[in-house]
Amino acid sequence: MKELPRLQALILQAAAQLDANVETAPAEWTGAAMNAEVLRPMSGTSPFQRDERDLPKTVGAALLDATPVLMGELPGEAHRGAVDEALRRYRNQATIARSWMGAMGPNLQMFLYGPVGALNDRRWRQLAASAEADDRICRKLVWLFDEDPTRAAAIQFLQRTFVARPWTKESAMAQLDRMEVPLPAGWETAIDNPDLDPEQLVRELVRLAGDEK
Repeated sequence: MKELPRLQALILQAAAQLDANVETAPAEWTGAAMNAEVLRPMSGTSPFQRDERDLPKTVGAALLDATPVLMGELPGEAHRGAVDEALRRYRNQATIARSWMGAMGPNLQMFLYGPVGALNDRRWRQLAASAEADDRICRKLVWLFDEDPTRAAAIQFLQRTFVARPWTKESAMAQLDRMEVPLPAGWETAIDNPDLDPEQLVRELVRLAGDEK
């Protein structure tokens, strides 16, 4: 069984705090066999065996807002050869994952993170930029940091991704507090309603204001 990335739980907690829908991914996404390869024993041939050196030792997966995501970590040294080798293995894993995803495959994204202290290292920033420019198999985003990351730091990273929320409940409350017009009765309930997106929230506030006239 593959080891889970050390920061996977932190990333998923941060995604949940951003109100993303976090779901467990199928185990096959982080396995060693593609969909078609699993079916080979049914035809009487020998089961396919992949060299584990072609796959990452550490990898995780999840569904965030119904988007498939692989997660992993890059090696501790800012060495292009080591990072390129890690990326090769993660691309192989992404190929396996996509074989199980069907129509979701083109939406696959990969979140990778470097070691502590990488953010202020010019070599790491260059390597991260190079990794993000590599769009083979799936889009990749690299998280660099200087100290052991907190949930707040993980949220900041996720704001670069599709998980980002332009208007969270906290920011909505802050903006409404600064408004110079009286808020209609019932606005607290509207703000706390998780089913309202920003546009629907505005329409609901307008409706409430109209009911008071």
